[in-house]
Amino acid sequence: GPAVLLRAPEAAQFLRQRQRRAFQIFEETKQGHLERECVEEHCSKEEAREVFENDPETEYFYPRYLACIQKYGSPYTRSPDFLTCVHNLPNQCSPDPCHKEGTIKCEDLKGDFYCECKRGWQGKTCEKDIDECNVQNGGCNQLCLNKLGSYRCSCYNGYALKDSKICEDIDECTASAGICGEAHCKNLLSSYECLCDAGYKYDEARKTCQDVNECEEKLCEQTCVNSPGSYSCHCDGRGGVKLSRDMNTCENIIPCVPFAVGKSIKSLYLGRMFSGTPVIRLRFKRKQLTRLVAEFDFRTFDPEGILFFAGGHRDSTWVVLALRNGRLELQLKYSGIGRVTGSGPLINHGMWQTVS
Repeated sequence: GPAVLLRAPEAAQFLRQRQRRAFQIFEETKQGHLERECVEEHCSKEEAREVFENDPETEYFYPRYLACIQKYGSPYTRSPDFLTCVHNLPNQCSPDPCHKEGTIKCEDLKGDFYCECKRGWQGKTCEKDIDECNVQNGGCNQLCLNKLGSYRCSCYNGYALKDSKICEDIDECTASAGICGEAHCKNLLSSYECLCDAGYKYDEARKTCQDVNECEEKLCEQTCVNSPGSYSCHCDGRGGVKLSRDMNTCENIIPCVPFAVGKSIKSLYLGRMFSGTPVIRLRFKRKQLTRLVAEFDFRTFDPEGILFFAGGHRDSTWVVLALRNGRLELQLKYSGIGRVTGSGPLINHGMWQTVS
């Protein structure tokens, strides 16, 4: 190693000290004591070897020991900084070389050290974080989020951790009662939707089902009438058209044509010639009450209209057979008392009907 030069007084003191120690009975027992050999006195590399009793730690210690002398002076100056410097040299863990956040403890290995790492850390000084997400996504079935010394599993929107690793779908319809207000709630994977009955649309702000005005969508060829949850299309029958089977468009009405036996070729199409006056008018004068029976065939596409009217003396008694909303309606009046009844299927479909 490099030579160390001392002034004459220090050298004389060193020689006297070494000569005096040779006669002390404790010399052999304290042979390996660092304080005696290298702190109170200036030790050689061979004497340092006797202290540590191994080469690796001696090789680590001695050059740093000489550096302490060069920086703080010889042992004989009794500098506190020198004492601290030398005392810390043999312990490889002082000062602690290990990364504090990632280390459990530091172990002195005589010329080396070993840092025992916490879980999630690695490296010589436990300075490197282990990214657990790089190995099978950390065991997470959705998101793996690495952090210093650890990690955690997370889930996509609409999912929640069932345990620390497995995500399962959140049933928002069950978890949050009334989430859709007056609409029906349907759970979906990672989400949900609010459904309204046909003819209604969902208002997210109010959480209500609002009627859809289908007439604004121009679904009908002619007249459109909106209703709650629905709509209806109407065609101008007097214009020679009727509603098609698709219930939206209009189609031409086929004119009356001759029919087979039992149907007159002189059948009338009332829808095109109605003028407010009857097509057939009959007058009867009877001094005694009699029974009148009438039977006729008709067909129409109009929902409203009078089919038959019979009036008594001075109009105090009468009977009317008519169509209202496409169904038969019978109106009776007798001595000022009136009755109205209506029932049956829709008959304004253009097919022949017999009324008697």
